[in-house]
Amino acid sequence: MIRKLFFWAVLIAMIGSWAYGDMLFPPEMIRAETAKTIDGDTIIIEKNTFRLAGIDAPEYRQTCKDGSAKDWPCGKAARLQLASFVEAGSLTCEPRATDKYGRRIAKCSSATTPDLGEAMVQAGLAISPTERGTAAYGNAEASAKSAKRGIWQGVFEEPALWREAHPRAKQS
Repeated sequence: MIRKLFFWAVLIAMIGSWAYGDMLFPPEMIRAETAKTIDGDTIIIEKNTFRLAGIDAPEYRQTCKDGSAKDWPCGKAARLQLASFVEAGSLTCEPRATDKYGRRIAKCSSATTPDLGEAMVQAGLAISPTERGTAAYGNAEASAKSAKRGIWQGVFEEPALWREAHPRAKQS
């Protein structure tokens, strides 16, 4: 009888910690008033470098083709767009993982933009790559693509492919 009670107590505790774990142990949150924008998906808050989760933006030195097949600095445009979202202040980042470069992968928000990653994809200045079968911001990407916003106005090389083709290019 005691073993059954112990089993049920442990099971209930495990289910409770799974269901209410974020309330008992909230995820780490980094808050700041200012940040430095590196490119369209990377920011620095104090000494922490964050890469926005679920997106990949053109690299700073990357160019794209507009609707008239003319080059335009899509990487610089992506950085400027992220900087405009970040300027709103009151930044919050919730780290989820760390990448191979030591950057913290995070969902970040500002005072006026609840999800910086989604906003960048919605603006057409980042893609939402498919990971584990789904794209984090697939609906936002479809909206930007159909409206021909940002990189979707013409032709562009996916940022990951551009990085492979330009391994020596400075990425900041």
